[in-house]
Amino acid sequence: MQEPDRLLPALLSSTTGEKPANRIVHVTHQIPFEISQTVTNTPTEAPSWSLAPRRGHGAMYAGIESLRNEWETVHVGWSGEIYRKHVGSPEAATTIVQTLNDHDKQVLTKELKEKHACIPLFLDSESVDGHYDGYCKTMLWPLFHYLIWNDATDGRLERTQWEAYAAVNQKYADLVVQHYQDGDIIWVQDYHLLLVPGLVREKLPKARIGLFVHAPFPSSEIFRCLPKRQEVLKGMLGANLVGFQTYSYSRHFISTCTRVFGFESTPEGVEEGGHFCHVGTFPIGIDVDRVDSMRCDPSVQAKMKAIADMYTGKKIIVGRDKLDLVKGVVQKLAAFEKFLMDYPEWRNKVVLIQVTDGNTSESAKLESKVSDIVAHINGAYGSLEFTPVHHYHHHVQTDELYALLSIADAALITAVRDGMNTTSLEYIMCQQEKHGPLILSEFTGTAGSMSSALMVNPWDYAGLAKAINDALLMSDEEKLSRHLQLLDHVKSHTASFWAHSFIKVLIQSIAITEQDTPILNPEFAAEKYQQAKRRLLCFDYDGTLTPICKIPSQATPPPDMLEALEKLCADPRNDVWVISGRDEAALDKWLGHIDGIGLSAEHGCFMKYPHSKKWINLTEHLDMGWKHDVIDIFTYYTERTSGSFIEHKRCSITWHYRLADPEYGAFQAKECQNHLENAILSKLPVEVLVGKKNLEVRPTLINKGEIVKRLLSSRNQQEQQQVQKQPYDFVVCCGDDKTDEDMFKRLRKTPLLPNDQVFSVMVGGSEDKKTSAFWRVQNVQDVIDTMKSMAAISITNDDA
Repeated sequence: MQEPDRLLPALLSSTTGEKPANRIVHVTHQIPFEISQTVTNTPTEAPSWSLAPRRGHGAMYAGIESLRNEWETVHVGWSGEIYRKHVGSPEAATTIVQTLNDHDKQVLTKELKEKHACIPLFLDSESVDGHYDGYCKTMLWPLFHYLIWNDATDGRLERTQWEAYAAVNQKYADLVVQHYQDGDIIWVQDYHLLLVPGLVREKLPKARIGLFVHAPFPSSEIFRCLPKRQEVLKGMLGANLVGFQTYSYSRHFISTCTRVFGFESTPEGVEEGGHFCHVGTFPIGIDVDRVDSMRCDPSVQAKMKAIADMYTGKKIIVGRDKLDLVKGVVQKLAAFEKFLMDYPEWRNKVVLIQVTDGNTSESAKLESKVSDIVAHINGAYGSLEFTPVHHYHHHVQTDELYALLSIADAALITAVRDGMNTTSLEYIMCQQEKHGPLILSEFTGTAGSMSSALMVNPWDYAGLAKAINDALLMSDEEKLSRHLQLLDHVKSHTASFWAHSFIKVLIQSIAITEQDTPILNPEFAAEKYQQAKRRLLCFDYDGTLTPICKIPSQATPPPDMLEALEKLCADPRNDVWVISGRDEAALDKWLGHIDGIGLSAEHGCFMKYPHSKKWINLTEHLDMGWKHDVIDIFTYYTERTSGSFIEHKRCSITWHYRLADPEYGAFQAKECQNHLENAILSKLPVEVLVGKKNLEVRPTLINKGEIVKRLLSSRNQQEQQQVQKQPYDFVVCCGDDKTDEDMFKRLRKTPLLPNDQVFSVMVGGSEDKKTSAFWRVQNVQDVIDTMKSMAAISITNDDA
């Protein structure tokens, strides 16, 4: 069992108070109900309230609902527009309620809270206009979908909208804080509420917060165009875990934080002043049981028959999209025209049924353009008996949609940018009888998970036309093979799986974050050392056995450290190793004379076993061709950063900036790190280590943790030393920087040793510094003093 999993029961059963952590506070833009008020002409009759499931965001709400089986849940969100139905009056109509009086708010809040565990937030129309219709839809949504604003203004409108966005986020945060209980997990959803995690963190520093962004997250080059980029990122970094639909979105977020703030980051997340924000990938799914049930409904079957009768003998291609700039409807129609042009044999045999919805001013302009294109295609390729394109711009009922998806011979999804297109998932569920191919844009979040679909570039009309032809000509065997692979993914990665996966990882990240690292208790360590029959002692070199020097070659070992090390090596019950980032020559020069010491150089690339003079190269079968690209990048930054230099090792390359200007050196290091992550990490099997005043690039499969793993294997010890030894019952592992975290993490994952026999020790750092080590000491001298006390015990035992 891995360490986070070990900690789950403790986290769930105890918190800052006595109450168990079994409640999730969901924070969404809107509550999952549409609210209506029915008013009659009778003065004495009080208005009644009715609630209906909210249309849209079905996957998110289904995932949230699935958590109710294991957790108590509370739902915080805007009430949405409230409708008033007038009954019994001559002008009976439905209107939108502009304002609610305090009594109505109290009645509605009470009903929602007691019956549905929902806490509504009431917003005035001005706040909604500035927040949702303003900043969300005119600033964030276009930017996240790679649409840069064209209109240059004096900034007054943007400032007003930003103030509304910040104010509304503050209202959400205040409502969450108001209803917060010790141990609650707070889960915030999407780009409407990106400031909420940071605002809640300000009021509740120990809160457990997750954030999931359903929209795409753009590259740093795009996101940096946002004037309020720092405020938005800091709000997001207030979370313990930020989740995205795809790995590329996660990488973009981490890269942007590195670029904008210069924060230290790893592939796991971003560190901001002692707080580590984990970052993960959680592709959303759909409620497959609900879709499966609804597609088998008799009303769906009846509509399928009606559609089949209407298009007898025709192949049906279906498309269903919101009508906005990124859903690719225009590209789809242009490609369909190209298909009819390039493959004339399909004319009068194929029909495209395109369903769209959307009621914004932008969609109205686009609808006019789409209608013109449809009319053009139908005029060029249609006839009195046949219309090749049918465009329906209105909200279709669920049974109509599932009938269309079930009867189609192929689905065509051509979004030019999309977070996660759930229509493609619904189509797969509806095609369990026909096995129709799915033609899917490679720019959707779904594309990374659905490799058996026909992938297309929506800007390549000829390629899209060919994909349509291939789909219509595909053999039944290939259709079935592709469909079964897609169906397996859709059924295994459901909305429930998405929600439970996110919460599980959030709990694991919280378990790691909430651990304070205590100062090493020397007496306790000495007692365990004395009781042990076989011990493994591992030490980093720089910053652990000797203080860090600005000039690496001057980091000579202190005499008292060498004396203690020699005594520890002389104890036959000890296996002593120095696991360093130094090269073999340096370790041989400073420590090679000590009899019985084991050495590992270059962060685990080389090993030299005790009583041996031969260094073993653990990377001799690895491809080192990546070095040329890395040297080019390091050289570029060395030329532009006075005082920096490159250290060449056999298996890694390090760029040092200890002698550079501190601020400029740190800035250049972040730029260099970002450059490496974008140009090298995405395509080569290497990783970037952020050390103290240095960046090191090394093979991914080689690190200090792998050395510790080897040493913990008794079989490995027996093979190397040709002697039978019992397993270790005491382990010390000391280190001071991020490269040593690999050792600490490995020890946490070792099920063979109880925690009281493992002394992983972080050298330096405060109590709340995030580390996988169980203990910490203040400085190098504390490490040496600990070594001396253990050496004294060894000598005493030998004398006895």
